[in-house]
This record gives sequence, C-alpha cells and structure tokens, in this order.
Amino acid sequence: MKLNCDRSTHDFYAPIHKGIRLGLCQMLTRLGAADAGDPGLIRMLADLRAQLALSDQHLTHEDAVIHTALEARAPGATSRLEQAHDHHRASFEDLEALIGRVERADGTEKNSLLRALYLRFSLFVADDFAHMAEEEQLMLPILQSLFSDEELMALEDAIVSQIPPEEMMAVAGLMIPAATRTDRIGMLSAMRANAPAEAFGAILAVAVQPNISADDFAHLSEGLGLAA
Repeated sequence: MKLNCDRSTHDFYAPIHKGIRLGLCQMLTRLGAADAGDPGLIRMLADLRAQLALSDQHLTHEDAVIHTALEARAPGATSRLEQAHDHHRASFEDLEALIGRVERADGTEKNSLLRALYLRFSLFVADDFAHMAEEEQLMLPILQSLFSDEELMALEDAIVSQIPPEEMMAVAGLMIPAATRTDRIGMLSAMRANAPAEAFGAILAVAVQPNISADDFAHLSEGLGLAA
C-alpha cells in the first residue's frame, strides 16, 4: 500500500451524500403523513421507488469505481463497505415488497401497511445515514491518503460519465438544493463547462430553480453571471 505523502483534500462524498440525505428526509416526512385516503398516495409510492432506485444506483457507482480503485491499492479495505451495501440492497427488497402490499391493500389494512412501510423505511434511513457518515469520516481519509486530488477527481469524473441524463437530473435536483450557496455556484459552473448549453439550461429550469428559494436562485444567477 503506497501512501500519498501530500494529503489530498478533494471530497467527492459530501455533495452527493448531502443530496441523498435531503431526498431521504423529504421522503420520510411524506410517508409519515400519508394515509389510505391520500389522493397523492400513488404518486408518493412512485416517488419512494424512484428515491430507492437512486440510492441503489449510488451504491452501484461506488462499487464499480471507488471500491475497485481502493481495492487495487489497499486490498480488503472495502470489505466492511461491501457488507453495508449488501445490507442496503436487502432493505430495498424488503421495502419493494411492502410497497407492493400497500398498493394491493384496501382500507384499514392499507393504513396498517403504510405504518409498517414508514417504520421499515425509517430503519433504512437510519442505516444509510450511519453508513454515509462512516464513508465520510473513516473511508475518505483513507482515500485521501492513497490518492492525489487529481486521481480522486478522475474517479468522480468516471462516476459522472456513467450517469444517464434522466438520473443526472434527479441527482442535481437533490444535490444543488442541499448544497451551500458557494458550493452551488461551484458545482453548476463545472456542469456548465462540461455540458451543452441546452442541457445546462434544462438542469437550471427543471432541477434547480423549482427546488430553491427565489433569493437563493437570484444569488446563484449572479454568481454564474446569468442574465437577469
């Protein structure tokens, strides 16, 4: 194992993890307020499936890029993370089964199943929060000791290049609102530099502006030098 003597500082976990935390918190709140008579229940369950799919895709990207690179330099370093990812995937299966039962149920049974789904999802959220904190507090320093900033940025770029447009729109819709004002400008400046103008405009219109306050969007527009 070769250490990087000039410790890296790049953190590719923080932006996406902030976004995932935001999405999970919003979803947990909506799920806790739902009942069988909620006219938006079908839409909410579809949104829950989408949130779980995004979380699953995040694990897949980490496995394929970050864990592969880390194992090459520190064999065995990802074993605990892999176990956590497997546990998450088992949770996805449990949650999908409960979602299906809610969809098929009627009346009182539907409300009981919604409560069970809420509690099971809350356990997953707690597990995922603990897992992401472990990655940021324990695994990131290891990565920063083994890889240069340029190498860590290259790993991040490799993940971004694998994300299809529809998934990227969903990710941006969580990452940007969850970020600080300064970080929003930095992230969107990077997106603008690497995306066609039409695609960047779509991100602003669909994923960003509807999800932040008018004051925050005005600050962002000024920081990006966009026309008023």
